[in-house]
Amino acid sequence: MSQVDELVKVVREAQADKGNIVVVTGKPGSGKSKVLREAAQEMKWTYIDCRMLISEEFLAIPAADRGLYAPDLFTEILEGYNAEVIILDRLQTLFVPVFHINTDSLMRKLSKKFTIVAAWPGYRDHGYLCYDKFDGSEAIRISPDGFRVWNVE
Repeated sequence: MSQVDELVKVVREAQADKGNIVVVTGKPGSGKSKVLREAAQEMKWTYIDCRMLISEEFLAIPAADRGLYAPDLFTEILEGYNAEVIILDRLQTLFVPVFHINTDSLMRKLSKKFTIVAAWPGYRDHGYLCYDKFDGSEAIRISPDGFRVWNVE
């Protein structure tokens, strides 16, 4: 079974269980983005580079309020695709401190309307999904409770 087939199976299982978030993990260069793009093409799923979510409308929101308004704004953008499965790649775009986005709560909110498949740019540590700043200090640590985590080999 190819990695694309494995991912499709995991996404279908997540949809059946109403666990609408699949997090794809793997070392840098492991092929996460490649598998996601291929699955999107094969299954006609919507592939979004998260950089596309950072619109002028989003940037016009005062920095301190962005975290509050981002989930509704991003939901509105994604609804325009009229898609059941949304693949979010380059998730680290949303980790930029000046955006004030809680990525965990954002994904959970989006998953109420869509099945979210997200490439996790960090690593797993003691069961948590983690992401480090460029200086090596931990920036993000979230619990994957309620997520399906699938690893690209």
